[in-house]
Amino acid sequence: MKILVIILLIFLANCIASAEEKHCTKTEAMEAEMSIDHLNNWEEVYSSYNRFKHCGDDGAVAEGYSDSVVRLLAFNWNQIEKLMQLSSDKDFFAFVIRHIDATTGKSEIQKIITNSNQHCPDSATVICLAIEEAARKALKELNGY
Repeated sequence: MKILVIILLIFLANCIASAEEKHCTKTEAMEAEMSIDHLNNWEEVYSSYNRFKHCGDDGAVAEGYSDSVVRLLAFNWNQIEKLMQLSSDKDFFAFVIRHIDATTGKSEIQKIITNSNQHCPDSATVICLAIEEAARKALKELNGY
């Protein structure tokens, strides 16, 4: 009898967790894809991430996020302090690191490595090291290693 009760409790817990998960509608998926091209700072990336993270992160949406993340790290390094603040959300920072990838241009990845090496604020050493490591990994993929 106790085993049956335990199994029932586990089943109910899984059902409740599944019911609480938000599902991505077709409209949301289209909005996510269309909005990604207009992410010009870390606040906008963070807002988009929070708004659409339940929609998954693959295909055109993932490539769009990668483009935005790489562009900000390569050409808007002056915004690194804001990324530092937002990186207290560990899931968001993992999302950023995941999007430093080989779907973007080699010169942008090289620029990220330069920025993280030469322009890292003292208070962001750990963040810069993680960014540099992801960029070096992406560069290796781009170079075919």
